[in-house]
Amino acid sequence: MNPVSPANSGGADAAIEKMEATFNMAIEKSSKITELSTAKKAELDATKQRPQN
Repeated sequence: MNPVSPANSGGADAAIEKMEATFNMAIEKSSKITELSTAKKAELDATKQRPQN
Protein backbone atom coordinates (compact mmCIF):
# COMPACT_ATOMS: atom_id res chain seq x y z
CA MET A 1 0.00 0.00 0.00
CA ASN A 2 1.29 3.45 -0.88
CA PRO A 3 1.10 6.13 1.82
CA VAL A 4 -0.99 9.14 0.89
CA SER A 5 0.87 12.43 1.17
CA PRO A 6 -0.94 15.58 2.27
CA ALA A 7 -2.04 17.75 -0.62
CA ASN A 8 -0.92 21.14 0.60
CA SER A 9 -0.17 21.68 4.26
CA GLY A 10 0.29 25.42 3.63
CA GLY A 11 -3.44 25.82 3.19
CA ALA A 12 -4.14 23.95 6.39
CA ASP A 13 -1.58 26.02 8.29
CA ALA A 14 -3.13 29.24 7.00
CA ALA A 15 -6.60 28.06 7.95
CA ILE A 16 -5.43 27.15 11.45
CA GLU A 17 -3.77 30.55 11.85
CA LYS A 18 -6.97 32.28 10.74
CA MET A 19 -9.03 30.23 13.21
CA GLU A 20 -6.59 31.03 16.01
CA ALA A 21 -6.77 34.75 15.22
CA THR A 22 -10.57 34.62 15.20
CA PHE A 23 -10.63 32.67 18.46
CA ASN A 24 -8.23 35.13 20.11
CA MET A 25 -10.38 38.06 18.94
CA ALA A 26 -13.49 36.37 20.38
CA ILE A 27 -11.76 35.82 23.72
CA GLU A 28 -10.71 39.48 23.83
CA LYS A 29 -14.24 40.70 23.07
CA SER A 30 -15.72 38.33 25.64
CA SER A 31 -13.28 39.61 28.23
CA LYS A 32 -14.28 43.22 27.54
CA ILE A 33 -17.98 42.34 27.77
CA THR A 34 -17.41 40.55 31.08
CA GLU A 35 -15.44 43.50 32.42
CA LEU A 36 -18.17 45.98 31.45
CA SER A 37 -21.03 43.87 32.75
CA THR A 38 -19.22 43.25 36.04
CA ALA A 39 -18.67 46.99 36.48
CA LYS A 40 -22.34 47.71 35.72
CA LYS A 41 -23.50 45.07 38.19
CA ALA A 42 -21.22 46.47 40.88
CA GLU A 43 -22.55 49.95 40.17
CA LEU A 44 -26.13 48.71 40.40
CA ASP A 45 -25.42 46.91 43.68
CA ALA A 46 -23.89 50.08 45.11
CA THR A 47 -27.04 52.07 44.34
CA LYS A 48 -29.41 49.61 45.98
CA GLN A 49 -30.62 50.59 49.39
CA ARG A 50 -29.92 48.04 52.03
CA PRO A 51 -31.88 47.97 55.27
CA GLN A 52 -29.94 49.17 58.28
CA ASN A 53 -30.09 46.91 61.32
